[in-house]
Amino acid sequence: MKREKLFQELVLILCTLLPVLYLFVNWNVLPESMPIHFDAQGQPNGYGSRYVYVWMPVGLYFLMLVLPKIDPRKANYAIFEGSYFKLRLIMAIFIGLINSVVIWGVVNNSNSIHKVIPLTIFLLLMLIGNYMGNFRPNYFVGIKVPWTLNSDEVWIRTHKMAGKLWFWSSLGGIALYFVVDKPEWIFLPLLVILVVVPVVYSYVIYQNAGDKK
Repeated sequence: MKREKLFQELVLILCTLLPVLYLFVNWNVLPESMPIHFDAQGQPNGYGSRYVYVWMPVGLYFLMLVLPKIDPRKANYAIFEGSYFKLRLIMAIFIGLINSVVIWGVVNNSNSIHKVIPLTIFLLLMLIGNYMGNFRPNYFVGIKVPWTLNSDEVWIRTHKMAGKLWFWSSLGGIALYFVVDKPEWIFLPLLVILVVVPVVYSYVIYQNAGDKK
């Protein structure tokens, strides 16, 4: 088991460092100021130091490594340990892919990032949704509203529903991405649905559970 965990951690470290290595390979041809924020159309609307592309993946790695150790409900992480590792891996690949595409675009004077960001986010949400139903009550990952944090039953039911919603809605978003002229037409409404529906659902089932007491 220890050997398996060590291998998993090495995979995560590799996924974290590859985009950083790509950054350093191109360091001398990159400008001091790089795009670090993008609007709904995927166009850059904020700039910052090249070092942001070092701190983002490395910071994310250490943040997600530490969270289970400081969470007041840290014991629950053992229940969804496998899904939490997959979440860490998904996030590392997502950040690494976005960073690499931005670096490639700057090096090659291309604005292809606006085509990649919406599709990548759809894929990210779909993959998270695939494992969301396994998340157990904690204070850092998942749908953390008063009703889910106050009831383990509401948490579990909400995340099982939300996982299916995120997966299938994002899959539909990926399909529509290739037939809609402006991805933001489906991206923004989809985000609203993925956030609002689980919150409302958790409130409704929490109230119903309260009525039964």
